[in-house]
Amino acid sequence: MEKEFKTISEQIRCLESKNLMIKDKNRTANILEKNNYYYLINGYKNAFTDCNKNGKYIEGTTIEEIYSLYEFDRKIRNVFLEYILLIERKIDTYIAYEFSKEHGYKNYLISDNFEYSEKNRKKFDKFLKDINLEISHQYKNSNKMIVHYINKYKYIPLWVLIRILSFGKVSKFYSFMKAKERNVISKKFNIKEEVLKIYLTNLGEVRNICAHDEKLYDINLRFKISNNEYHSILKIQKEKENYKNGLQDLFSIVIILKVMLEKEQFSRFYKALIKNIQILKKQIHTIEFYKILNKMGFPSNYKKILYL
Repeated sequence: MEKEFKTISEQIRCLESKNLMIKDKNRTANILEKNNYYYLINGYKNAFTDCNKNGKYIEGTTIEEIYSLYEFDRKIRNVFLEYILLIERKIDTYIAYEFSKEHGYKNYLISDNFEYSEKNRKKFDKFLKDINLEISHQYKNSNKMIVHYINKYKYIPLWVLIRILSFGKVSKFYSFMKAKERNVISKKFNIKEEVLKIYLTNLGEVRNICAHDEKLYDINLRFKISNNEYHSILKIQKEKENYKNGLQDLFSIVIILKVMLEKEQFSRFYKALIKNIQILKKQIHTIEFYKILNKMGFPSNYKKILYL
């Protein structure tokens, strides 16, 4: 059925028909005028709806609660993005250094310098094509660094190129590197290279979510991270052999940041996150707050990870 345009007044009546409590219509109208109905309501209503009552809101739910969750999500996107960028810069530096040390700083378009096999041929060829397209795009858009190196030297050093690649492309670069080089980099984080591959892929996915203002708090990532010491120490519940939380949800990203950030960096990150969680907790009255934590994949003792 095709959706019809609804005025603000009609949107409010629609919400009331679904059992949402409207305390102040002027306040509600102001929220709806400034925030896209689809992203605000459809994006954040699920925590407050009753699946046994055709998706109607739980008795007493207000638009202010939905808006508080919406605002919380916006704020934590900024927190996650800030610290993912720290890791991104570090990974950029490690990759550029280790690859250039082994192969030279302008030989990143030579397939023999990577793990190039029949199995990954198509993916690798597409990867190189994407790099060339990105260089061309940056040159046409007058990126000063790119224009300078191409015009003067006819090539771009890897340490310059790596800064214009998306985190997703950087993680692919890492995955195609020779095993020896991947191991050198992964050891800097005291993890195995195959573990770092998944970590970078998931961080790249979250980085894109944060950068494009998409819903973050209840993400379900494409790839599960492997069990590690933090799952065990926090005594996260298991379903058969797998942990229920901390594998492909938001808390799994917290675990990745715990592993990859420096201790003081992680402390600043997590304190900022906890502060926003505590603010939200004071604004939620209709449902028990653990339901929101569950959607985030956070165990009840989530604060403990700060001190491990």
